[in-house]
Amino acid sequence: MGVYLTKELVRVDKVVGEDKTQAIVEGTITLPDGKPDIERVISIDATLDTESLETDILDSKIGKVIVEGEVDVNAIYVADVPEGQPQQPVHFVEGKIDFSFFVKIPGVKKDMDVRVRAKIEHIQHSFDPNRPREIKVRLVVMFFVKVTRRVEIEIVIDATGPKDLQVLKKTLRIEDVIGEARAQNIVKSDVGVPEEKPSIEQILKVKAEVRDVTSKIIKNKIIIEGVLEVGILYVAIAPEGQPLQPVHFMEAEIPFTQFVEIHGADEGMARFIRVEVEHIKGRRKDDRTVTVEAILKIRAKVFETKIIQVVIDIFSPSKELHVEKKRLKLDQVIGEDENEIVIKDTLTVPDEKPDIEQIYKTSCKARVTESRIIDGKVIVEGVLTLETLYVADVPEGEPQQPLHFMEHEIDFTTFVEIPGAEEDMMLDFDVIVEHCSSSAIPNDPRRFEVRAVLGLFAKVTQMVELDIVVHVEEEYVEEEEEEKEEKKEKKEKKDDKPAMTIYIVQRGDTLWNIAKRYNVTVEAIVRANNIANPDSIMPGQQLVIPRM
Repeated sequence: MGVYLTKELVRVDKVVGEDKTQAIVEGTITLPDGKPDIERVISIDATLDTESLETDILDSKIGKVIVEGEVDVNAIYVADVPEGQPQQPVHFVEGKIDFSFFVKIPGVKKDMDVRVRAKIEHIQHSFDPNRPREIKVRLVVMFFVKVTRRVEIEIVIDATGPKDLQVLKKTLRIEDVIGEARAQNIVKSDVGVPEEKPSIEQILKVKAEVRDVTSKIIKNKIIIEGVLEVGILYVAIAPEGQPLQPVHFMEAEIPFTQFVEIHGADEGMARFIRVEVEHIKGRRKDDRTVTVEAILKIRAKVFETKIIQVVIDIFSPSKELHVEKKRLKLDQVIGEDENEIVIKDTLTVPDEKPDIEQIYKTSCKARVTESRIIDGKVIVEGVLTLETLYVADVPEGEPQQPLHFMEHEIDFTTFVEIPGAEEDMMLDFDVIVEHCSSSAIPNDPRRFEVRAVLGLFAKVTQMVELDIVVHVEEEYVEEEEEEKEEKKEKKEKKDDKPAMTIYIVQRGDTLWNIAKRYNVTVEAIVRANNIANPDSIMPGQQLVIPRM
């Protein structure tokens, strides 16, 4: 009787390679106009948002992955304020430091997926009294880079054959890819010149980057929203008699909503989204307006966690089997969970804004500033931005602008517990605003209450390498007369051996390895030794090995 293998087709992200590297990020934070000079730096803090990193894969012959991004740096310092001027000794300044580095991962290609995690391990700063408007910052950052590609593979999940066939399986939690899609979409919008800026004579350069990307899965479709942050460099029209500053720069934000279709996608599934600006151009519509047109490249993937049992070894005491294996590298899901956090706060109307008569609408957006894994727990920190439209209480006789806008920010921290998660593992998460509302406080027109519910979904994965069974054949060999005689003699000698062997368990032994070494079944050893838990044997333990 031969061996029959049961196989299942799964779509997974096969790990092409991963690397961990430490990089030094250095830069200078310069004080903006209006801030006093530095006397002494009190503290420096830095954060790195891995969601905003840009990655690029060079030619596969080189095997390099380029990672670019920026670190947000905050500094608190004591100001050098001359005597006789208003004293405000402690000041705050923020800035950004750009960085770029690469890792070598053999076998990478352009169409593969790159995932990056980062951890700031050390922050150092220095200040030169001769340069009182600069702070030099030096960071040590640990980066984890992983490259994957989607493959469809047949996994052997079971085997049947001779009665004494022994099958060893390993349980894996994998990310089964439901589907993926790539799309190009055009975002087009007119951008007006700010009031304080001069009119446009000629556009020199337009650049843009995507930020604040959020997504939502509906049946067979992913809705993607975000903001296109546009910077425009232009030559200004300078009226005669006024100081000439021919080159000016202005910024604008263009919100966008796109979608991609992925058959089989449904609510509750996990997803991976990447949106990049592939091309952008700006055209002067008139002296106060620029028409911006950008091509966005979108990559989306939907997956769900699936538990499968993979056959990793086979043998039979009564049959000679040829077992073929291959090495498989993929991400195993360590765990996943979700949590909700309720944010309640009382906010105050900015001083320059009129009193509240009635709140029209409050919308909320969540932005993650930091994520980390600590001792089986995923911690996510961020900022909740609240935008409120309200009807103002304007006294009669004053200029009426009944509808006003104000913006507030609330810091938040939330977490989920994932047993077994460690800091060097890969983390995927999503923060969604599930509810957002506000209400005016009676008899207090300067304050209002807000309530928001945030949902956090987190998944932790780790690359595993294992040899899986792909093919099994029973070996049939034509035997010569001499070989038959040799086997007969061996059998007679074997019959003379004792009916059992005593084996002392060594460190690292398993019942499977022992059974395979002595060509007996695991069940036979379990029965002969009355073993209650086959997965628990101790070094030094004596086992009776029965003869088959």
